[in-house]
Amino acid sequence: MNRILLILFLIPLLTRGQHIQVYFNQSVNNAISAVADAQYIAHPDDSICAFIDRSQSSIDIAVWDNGSAKIVTALNNAYIRGITVRYITSSNSLNTALSGLNASIPVLERDASINTNVMHNKFIIADATRVFTGSMNFGDGSMFDDYNNFLIIEDQALAQNYLTEFNEMWGGPGPVPNTANSKFGPDKSDNTTHNFTIDAGAVELYFSPTDQTTSHIIDAINSADHTLDIAMFTFINNDLGDAVIDAKNRGVTVRAIIENVNYIGSEFNGLIDAGIIALSHSQAAYDFHHKYCIIDAGFPSSDPMVVTGSHNWTNSAEEDNDENTLIIHNHEIANEYSEEFGQRFAELTGTHTLQHFDKSGIRVSASSQSGVYSIHSDEAWQNASIEVVDIGGRIISKGILSGNCEAKIDISAQPVGLYIVRIRSKSQVASFKLSKD
Repeated sequence: MNRILLILFLIPLLTRGQHIQVYFNQSVNNAISAVADAQYIAHPDDSICAFIDRSQSSIDIAVWDNGSAKIVTALNNAYIRGITVRYITSSNSLNTALSGLNASIPVLERDASINTNVMHNKFIIADATRVFTGSMNFGDGSMFDDYNNFLIIEDQALAQNYLTEFNEMWGGPGPVPNTANSKFGPDKSDNTTHNFTIDAGAVELYFSPTDQTTSHIIDAINSADHTLDIAMFTFINNDLGDAVIDAKNRGVTVRAIIENVNYIGSEFNGLIDAGIIALSHSQAAYDFHHKYCIIDAGFPSSDPMVVTGSHNWTNSAEEDNDENTLIIHNHEIANEYSEEFGQRFAELTGTHTLQHFDKSGIRVSASSQSGVYSIHSDEAWQNASIEVVDIGGRIISKGILSGNCEAKIDISAQPVGLYIVRIRSKSQVASFKLSKD
């Protein structure tokens, strides 16, 4: 069985001729994009084991949590066949499978008892030429239940810079850690290259907290001309929130799915108040553990890109934790991520049917005719503009709240599904969802 899975895992690498492969551990919708087909992997543990099994000289692994006996067995087998294996983790994770790790494999823990700072990376370097990275920890819940993405990149220059970061935490290039020289968090330095060309496209690499990662994510957001989709476990960084709202205010269609909407300082309500289509995943089953955003996926001339990695949009990720972030300028990869984001967006929005809604002086009610809604507002919204947007971000109608603060929305000719209504006056913005059944 493992041999068959290994063959299936290598097929995309051989047929597509690319050095960056993207995978998702939950279902995707390949009908969303004609540019690329996102890859769903039902058993990411087998993909990780295949990655380890291919190694010829070294495996360097930095991952916050590991609950997979299968992955630990692959590491043990690599060690037995003469591969140098080095392992970094964090003291505040469960790591239930590490008790089965060969005692001769050295493990270094970052002490998370000080200000709860953590080694939060999730990457493996094989033979200093290949990198496995993404949002996924190696526990069964993270690999099989939660929503995650991971990438396998074959590029020696990129891998060497991941190795530089690993060695800085390890304390040197040796087979055992040098704790006297080991550096984590803000004690590290910005000592890696940040710009690469892979598959004829630009790739940026940043490590936290030394590389001012948030400022580079803001630069990416500021480059958006048309669309911005955000998939985030935790979003509490004000600077990133401001950048997202600025993008919306300059006409970019912004959608967001966020897991931890009730965390102190969450940007979720601020996004909604700014008229952004923001959906909570907090009541859905399992964790939405992604940390990615997609920029201008449907616009190849606008530098489509994906920001992804282990870095939540939080102050801790920026200032304290050990994290890695990739910004991949690639139209095809942006569309692959869009097929995952679109599937999650449809799953969330398909459960909502709105018949009556009150917000900020706006009342919406359904008429007896399917797909026709009436809007009434107080005087503060007089002459406000109205836009109706489908889940793909396409504007399907526009209107104005008249002098008597009334208007109708008619989507009777549109397909069954979810629509977003945005109302904008000179001083305020509101948005809400309508579901046509």
